[in-house]
Amino acid sequence: MEIVFPFDMQKFFNKCVSNKYFPKNDFEKQAVLLMILKDFSDDVYEEAAVNVIIHKYYSDDALIRRELINFGYMLRDPRKGRYWVVKRVLTDSDIDANTRLKRHYAAYKGKP
Repeated sequence: MEIVFPFDMQKFFNKCVSNKYFPKNDFEKQAVLLMILKDFSDDVYEEAAVNVIIHKYYSDDALIRRELINFGYMLRDPRKGRYWVVKRVLTDSDIDANTRLKRHYAAYKGKP
């Protein structure tokens, strides 16, 4: 089942980008990564093209690329340096599979 964030993702994303802040909280990271993913189509991208999209929001393209891959939103062919989106939502099973994400998500439960 897809996770519904307990905050306005667009406002949170705008605040993070304007403050040049990438969240340390793994649950909050998901909101930022999902917003960045909106700029990607279902095409295959060269690393340089991925960097161009990321640079619209953050200067540390390596960090964002790594997080997109680590959380399973994108895959990478290391031999060809190509990237593509494999999922665009955060689910219950994603949270259950990641201990830190599960802990950070749990901190939001019960908050208005």
